[in-house]
Amino acid sequence: MSSRPGLSSDVDKKAQDLLTRKNLKDQKVSVLASSATEFNTARYSPKRPVENDVNGMNLESNTRSTSGAKTTTNSKLETEIEKSLSSGQQDALNSKKRPCAFCHSSSQTEGSGPFVSFAQGKEVVGSLANFSKVTHVHRNCIQWAPRIYFKDGIIQNLESEVTRANKLKCSSCGKKGAGLGCYMETCQRSYHVPCAYYIPECRWDDTYLMLCPKHRTMKFPNEMEADDGKQDTEKRTSTHLNPCTTPLDAGQNLVFCGSDLSTEEKCLLVDFASNNQAVVFRYWKPNVTHVIAATDSNGACTRTYKVLMAILNGVWIVSVEWVKACMEAGCLVNEEPYEVHLDTHGCTGGPKAGRLRVLNNGPKLFNNLEFYFVGDYVEAHKTDLKELVTTAGGTIIEARDQLLSSSNDADEDVKRVSLVVYNADLSDHSEFYDEDSIRFQRLAAAEDIAQESRSQTIQHIWILESVAACRLLPFTSGVQ
Repeated sequence: MSSRPGLSSDVDKKAQDLLTRKNLKDQKVSVLASSATEFNTARYSPKRPVENDVNGMNLESNTRSTSGAKTTTNSKLETEIEKSLSSGQQDALNSKKRPCAFCHSSSQTEGSGPFVSFAQGKEVVGSLANFSKVTHVHRNCIQWAPRIYFKDGIIQNLESEVTRANKLKCSSCGKKGAGLGCYMETCQRSYHVPCAYYIPECRWDDTYLMLCPKHRTMKFPNEMEADDGKQDTEKRTSTHLNPCTTPLDAGQNLVFCGSDLSTEEKCLLVDFASNNQAVVFRYWKPNVTHVIAATDSNGACTRTYKVLMAILNGVWIVSVEWVKACMEAGCLVNEEPYEVHLDTHGCTGGPKAGRLRVLNNGPKLFNNLEFYFVGDYVEAHKTDLKELVTTAGGTIIEARDQLLSSSNDADEDVKRVSLVVYNADLSDHSEFYDEDSIRFQRLAAAEDIAQESRSQTIQHIWILESVAACRLLPFTSGVQ
């Protein structure tokens, strides 16, 4: 990310001492202080981009943009301060100067969410000195841009969406960059996401649709489908559902979630759902009953967050062929012949094993395991990893002191294993870095902590591989 929540306490003291000796204005002091502030994620901001392959963390180094010449009065002091900070900490201070490519604001609010940066199609973190072109945006501004999505970890349509947005004026503040339009096709209103966030009359939908104050009484697609279902449930059920073949005839609802589907496959799924009173979610939700996954010629699906969560929750993961078979039969057919067994990273049997584990009330995969994450991660992907861990029954240790305390716990009734997790993905560094050196540095830092706490060191990929296979793999900490 282009800006991290805070600086280390030692660096803060050095910077503050410099500021005191040079009698900098209160404004400079507030800038340094504000760099240590945590910013809240906005209310309507889901957790991840669409169809991101979670095998890697997709970290990348970033370019620290210059904000123009400094004034003569403060240039020497600023140089001294910058020398006392690491490159990542300098970026935390300078991030305040970079406006969002969409709303052109350099501030971070609850409505905007935190700043993120993209270079070469990926979200980036760390030093910004190795890329000539970096796009800085608010998390919420980019998540609500209607034509932006992720494919294999690469952001799609970012530049074209920024260009489109900068031709539109915000109906609230009058400035350009308003990429969020009202869902009503005939409505000409557009907004900056942070502006719309603070308009109480705006209505929001979890499928990334917004209704402006004038059209707030209109219905979103899922609301219209719900009404249609209430009016015509008996007719549609008798026409499209066969009680003998559906596994959901006990009063449950069909909830679909597509994974890595093409545009044509998405349309097919929506049509199928609309004929069966089903709901289609763009993102994973706990009440999903079927993940419909695109597969390659070998029958392998992409390892997405949706697929991994489906394995842990015992949800059906089926190919698009199941949808086609249901439509041809005019009813829900048995899912088992269409269940996905393989992912594109070579893991087999995970979906069925996860489904049977839940069906038989088996123990959760990561029961009695504790996880302590060390080092740099793209925050969104670190959040995904933590959610996978907790869903699998594992415990997250947030503080190093807590890890050390846990290792000294004398309670032997339940044998817990503590794992120190480091990021083994190197896409966060440019070609100028020695990848082998970085690998060993990350491993060494993790092993130091593991030795002190009597824990086991693992790569983050171990979590993904274990979930994908629905079994605990051997702990391996060596550099691959």
